[in-house]
Amino acid sequence: MSNEKGSKINHLVGIILYIGIFTYFITSLVSLILHFSDLKVHGFILNLFALLFETLGPLYAVYFMIQLIDGILNVGEISYNIDKMTEFPKVTVIVPIHNVNPAVLRDTLLGFKNQDYPNFELWVGDDSTDVKLREECEKITKETGFIYFYRENDRFKAHMVNMILEQPQVKESKYVAFFDVDHIPEPNILKKFVAILEEHPEFVFVQGKFGFRNAKNYLHVWEAMSLTQMFASQNARRKTGNVLFCGSTACFRRDILKGLPEGTLTEDYDLTIRLASEGYRGYWLDEISSMSLVPENIGHQMSQLNRWMTGQAGALSDHVGKLFRSKMTFKQAIDFVVSSTVVLVATSFYFLGIFYALIYAFKIPIYRALGLDAFSLVIMPILTFIIYISTLTATTIYTAKSGTYPLRWWHVPFFLAFGGMTAPFLVFPVIKGLFRKNKIVPGKTKWNKQVPLIPLSIFFSLLGMVFIGLTTSSVLDFLSITNWYGYNYFFILFGVIGITLVFAFPFIVISKMMFKSQHYEEVMIYH
Repeated sequence: MSNEKGSKINHLVGIILYIGIFTYFITSLVSLILHFSDLKVHGFILNLFALLFETLGPLYAVYFMIQLIDGILNVGEISYNIDKMTEFPKVTVIVPIHNVNPAVLRDTLLGFKNQDYPNFELWVGDDSTDVKLREECEKITKETGFIYFYRENDRFKAHMVNMILEQPQVKESKYVAFFDVDHIPEPNILKKFVAILEEHPEFVFVQGKFGFRNAKNYLHVWEAMSLTQMFASQNARRKTGNVLFCGSTACFRRDILKGLPEGTLTEDYDLTIRLASEGYRGYWLDEISSMSLVPENIGHQMSQLNRWMTGQAGALSDHVGKLFRSKMTFKQAIDFVVSSTVVLVATSFYFLGIFYALIYAFKIPIYRALGLDAFSLVIMPILTFIIYISTLTATTIYTAKSGTYPLRWWHVPFFLAFGGMTAPFLVFPVIKGLFRKNKIVPGKTKWNKQVPLIPLSIFFSLLGMVFIGLTTSSVLDFLSITNWYGYNYFFILFGVIGITLVFAFPFIVISKMMFKSQHYEEVMIYH
């Protein structure tokens, strides 16, 4: 069976699941309306919100299931040939840095010394505040034969890049490539980028896949597998024309690029939306293009995720008014909405648990479709679990094939466990972003700020104990030992939430003790 045929079957299954979920929602809504007199206003409202979260989670899960399966089917792949290249247009490579470990910079620049592309220049854009680090980085840059560019800058990465793009000799380049300081390039990656852009004028940029050279413990494995899951989605986005720029290991047509959006926390995501709204599209190169470092401790990782989630949700708020009125397709617009809010939906069962807790506490009956009523508390979690297992399976298959890092079977349960225990910490950043708290204030905003993990984890663990108590009460009702609510299945979701949250505090404490930085000091992380 061809990949295209497999993709069609994948989408057909998805459509059937969508129809089932929407049917459940509509018929359940009708059931709630018919029982309005029994529920009263407060009961109707609580049931309605619970119903929304019951269906929202599975809807998003189906979306990502389709996307990830398309990802492993490698849809939208094109051909290119670097051996047929006879012309080598100029490429400018920009590596922005701020208070970085000089050894990390040296490794990356030495990687570029091994490039087999004959016509490129590399600029190290430095706005470091640490004089000693700055001097060392300048020395390394000049020793390796590249261009060192220093400017004071309190507007972060995008402004530094834009200052370099305005330099006269950069304007002579046909292409501009971006690499983070820890991304050591593959020797022929510039050739591959240029070959694709020369042979395929329909693309304005190429985003390469990066591997992970320090995925050596369970925290690193979780980080690497999370990113690899996104890589599988990128494969599928080739078909919809919605490939995301990831901020590094990418190459653009300079005349289309113009510059990076300034004033936001995720300039790469904002740029992707801008280009898509103008009718442009990028290509995802599903080959290892560079080898990177994942954050080495839990504080660094959560700080980075905090910025990403706030920035992406904020980008949605900034652009939502024009998403469906621009040159992008309806599918592209939907993908941006889903991608920007995925964390809220990934944690929807927490919100669902809160509404179920209120329904349980106030002894409000549940009415659902086809007379399912309380039994929906069993059916919907099972459906969601099956869909999530499908997405996990697709992620595992892609990760095993991708070569980003050596996957072992025991990494998968740790990926699930780490993901479940970190998810609550990402709810607040997304909410902040939706309220447009993603803007950079020069001189005040921190690029990576420390997240108060200990206080937050204590709060989540205490909340978990509340849900453990609710689980116990619900089980006693189920067994007819007590009769607070009566026969019910609330304990299924209450138990999952309770177990997940109660371990938040020990998880953070143990992670802080176990996972230490090898390459970065705090001055290099939080600024």
